[in-house]
Amino acid sequence: MFLNRTTSTIERLLITPEHQELQEKYQKLVLRVYQHDQIVQAKDEAIEQLKAQITPLKTACDEFAALARQLKEQATSLFEIIKEKDKQLQKLELIEHQYEQLKRLLYSRSSERSLTVIPGQLSLDIDADVIEACKINDGQKIESYTKFKSEKKKHPGRNEIPAHIERKYIDMHPENLPEDAEHFDTIETEQLEYDPAKLFATVYRRFKYKQNKPDGSTAFFVASLPEEKDKSLAAPSLKAHVTTEKFMYHMPIYRQMQKFSQHGIILSENTIGDWINGTCRSLTAIYDALRTNIVHSASGYMMADETPFTVLDTEKGKGKKSHIGYLWSYCNPVDKLVFFEYQKGRGSKHARPVLQDFKGYLHTDGYGVYKHYGNLQGVTHINCNAHARRKFHEAKFTDRKRAEHVLMLYGKLYGIESYCREQNFSFDQRKEIRQEKSVPIFEELAAWVREEIPKLTTLRSPIGKAMAYFSEREKQLSMYLHDGMLLMDTNLIENTIRPIALGRNNYLFAGSHDAAQNAAIIYSLFATCKLHDVNAYEWLKYVLTAMPTFPSSRIKELLPQNWPQVLVEKELVTEP
Repeated sequence: MFLNRTTSTIERLLITPEHQELQEKYQKLVLRVYQHDQIVQAKDEAIEQLKAQITPLKTACDEFAALARQLKEQATSLFEIIKEKDKQLQKLELIEHQYEQLKRLLYSRSSERSLTVIPGQLSLDIDADVIEACKINDGQKIESYTKFKSEKKKHPGRNEIPAHIERKYIDMHPENLPEDAEHFDTIETEQLEYDPAKLFATVYRRFKYKQNKPDGSTAFFVASLPEEKDKSLAAPSLKAHVTTEKFMYHMPIYRQMQKFSQHGIILSENTIGDWINGTCRSLTAIYDALRTNIVHSASGYMMADETPFTVLDTEKGKGKKSHIGYLWSYCNPVDKLVFFEYQKGRGSKHARPVLQDFKGYLHTDGYGVYKHYGNLQGVTHINCNAHARRKFHEAKFTDRKRAEHVLMLYGKLYGIESYCREQNFSFDQRKEIRQEKSVPIFEELAAWVREEIPKLTTLRSPIGKAMAYFSEREKQLSMYLHDGMLLMDTNLIENTIRPIALGRNNYLFAGSHDAAQNAAIIYSLFATCKLHDVNAYEWLKYVLTAMPTFPSSRIKELLPQNWPQVLVEKELVTEP
């Protein structure tokens, strides 16, 4: 105890104020260290607690990430399934569309004209299931009803026989006629008779004369054959007949052979074929003149189209004896001229012989080759509204509401065109009507298409294709509104192609590429005859007779559009 007191006393004696201050600082430092250790320990404990909490969260995040990846894979799979289902749905819609088209071709009218809908009248969309559900056979029998008779339309009467038809009169007088009876009137009753065509031979009998001269020699004299007479068995009238029968009335050569055999005339197929080919060759100069009139026409308006034409090709290998060529058709609607040209293909180079030199309005469908020539300098390209309308008409079976809206607007536009034709308006009057009536309707149609296209899920559907077709060619489709000379569609040239389709169904193919070009020559001239109401047989008979001695400088006078003037001149020459 004494020692402790001594030590504390010594310490008090030894500790100075400086030491005291250091001692206090040391104690404070020790306290801070202790506090820091406590804080660190508390933090460590908090970290451990957080670690304990983070571990399940990390596990949950990993599980969530795995679930997200799984959901993403499922979403991708579902997207692919939906995409595939959309494809299948589009394919189904296309199949339904094709089915409706085939059904319409088989059972419905071929015309695309819209039916007039009576306001307030309901349509009968009756399905077989609805009929079955209604149990029509279980209905009650109606004992009586009131029938309202509609007024019968008056029959327009029998058509009169034209005045130019020859009349053969049979005079009939009453039997047991009194002697004092006087004739005061005559009742005429006409019936149209038919006398089948007959063959006859023209015999050129050239009488031969001789003269005995004083010197003992003999001079012989014989008349010369007419210059137009060739060595062929067939006269121009017979050549014109067989050519007209084949290309105007689509009668194959073998059927003509059968008709000739009924008259006791046996002709081979090669013989008739040579007559037709010779006729075509003799018309080449007129054909070239027609081509010049179309390409360099004063109106500067041409329609163009093409149609397949099957040709036998002996140069092909075994099993491939036919070739699909094309008859390219060109039409001048103003001058009513038609020109066909056969080509082996459908590419741009095959249209070059005609279109490369053309300047003016080129009216076509949406085929890409025409777009190339429509962009040439001096050419204004116009597209056909009938083709655009037809696509909406075909889409009516898959999207009736949209399609019928477009068809309704097109119906108004075509109604205006029909009115202009009925009134026989001039080009300026037609343009004025179009600017006033048609332009607002077309602008409404174009705006509606632009508004509806973004709403479509795909442009591969029938209605999508129709809208895309219209949208891509909106400018070319509207060109007709600004010139009264232009037509709304190319139906005129399509109508000139229809006889070719009828001919294909009968004689099936051309025997060679040269024969196909011969067909193009005849089809060109006969189509022009039709547009000018010219009797093709009479025209061809005259041309074949006149061609051997006709001046080449006046060959344009033999074109079908000049035939009425030729008839006038013939009548003036034959007048006494």
